[in-house]
Amino acid sequence: MWLRSPARAAALLRSGLDGAGAGETGLLAWLVLMYERDEAEAERLARAALERSGEQRYAIATLATLMLRRGNHDAAIELLEQTRERYPEIVWYDLTLADALVEAGRVAEAERLLEQSARKPSLRRHALKRLSGLALERGDRESARKLFEQLVALAPDHLVYASDYVTVGRLQLEAGDRETARRTWHEGAEYYPRNSDLRELLSEHFDEHPTSEPRIKPVSEEAVGAQRIPVRTPFISPRTGVAEVIDAATATRRRPGDVLAVAESAVAAGQGRILPLELVEAGPLARFLSGFVGSAGPLHSPEGMQGAIMEAGRPRVVLGTAAAAVGRLLGRRGWFYRVAGPATAMIDDVAACTPPHDHHVIFGPGSPGVAEGLAAGIGWPVAIVDANHQTGAWVVDASAGVDRDWLARALADNPAGNEDEQTPVVLVRPLNPGG
Repeated sequence: MWLRSPARAAALLRSGLDGAGAGETGLLAWLVLMYERDEAEAERLARAALERSGEQRYAIATLATLMLRRGNHDAAIELLEQTRERYPEIVWYDLTLADALVEAGRVAEAERLLEQSARKPSLRRHALKRLSGLALERGDRESARKLFEQLVALAPDHLVYASDYVTVGRLQLEAGDRETARRTWHEGAEYYPRNSDLRELLSEHFDEHPTSEPRIKPVSEEAVGAQRIPVRTPFISPRTGVAEVIDAATATRRRPGDVLAVAESAVAAGQGRILPLELVEAGPLARFLSGFVGSAGPLHSPEGMQGAIMEAGRPRVVLGTAAAAVGRLLGRRGWFYRVAGPATAMIDDVAACTPPHDHHVIFGPGSPGVAEGLAAGIGWPVAIVDANHQTGAWVVDASAGVDRDWLARALADNPAGNEDEQTPVVLVRPLNPGG
């Protein structure tokens, strides 16, 4: 219930706080931090939870988050190390700790931990993603090439991006291995037929032109009557909020008539509707149902499926699964979400977001009227959009006056991208503002 109605849950938890155990007090601390944004009260509650008996993971997560926000990295790392030892069965603490070590500048320690994590099947893709980038950043191009090769060998996978194929191919070419670079870029172009970098590299170095076509054809801006301008922003998280980041990133670029189309996952993360996987306890039902999804589909992990149960409730998820099975027999897609509810369609499962959010479950934006609230705060029309390269664009919410159908057509080919572009905002500008 706390996910669907955090304010109500917080009120209920406060009413029984005197006799509450560590679990309830820690959950209240997390809600106060993420939704009420009262850091002092969240810390008080988290420390109180640690003095009580019971489950302490929410309290620990609250304290570690606060310590990192305040730059007290060593204390956060010490707390996370102790927690990792306390819960050895929860492998996701490896990634939380590694990310904290990198943030603290203790990169060598992070790399040692990630090398261990890469030997754990559920963490391998996450660890390789980080290790390859860290090796490249420090200039160890040989190690970076080997790590990127191991990463792209996992494809298709949410964490293998077109940019990874671009990078590893360049490293292979630099090492004198032209044929391997050629194969790498061709493979990448098969998975990512829209990526212009891969096409240009094959044309420049091999005079070859891939013929793969994207599932959704590129949108003609002239035909739809809109210019789409992706805007790069700082990484949006519960620490940053949403409106301030969007306002600052678009202030000098927006013009009258523009609509700010914002990715729903970025809005949700900025609202605090994001949960690290060490706090998601997948039950038997989630483990059973996730086995029918496939290795790369939505809600493919037990934790992601548990997120759907948290969002929609067990009965709707079970009915949605039954509907999906019938739909599969009839060749119809999307029946799970029609029955389980649209909120489950907005859940980003494990690895579906850019690191460091790749070991989190991100839910859809919470509370009705989110777009109106952002529009009021920024002083500009806002739409919240869920888009991808497979199914097109869905306008989840929009402020008054936004033409949702036009916007969905304009964003059908997802100009913001779904990988490491870090462009969660697209300025959609009418080509004929008065027409």
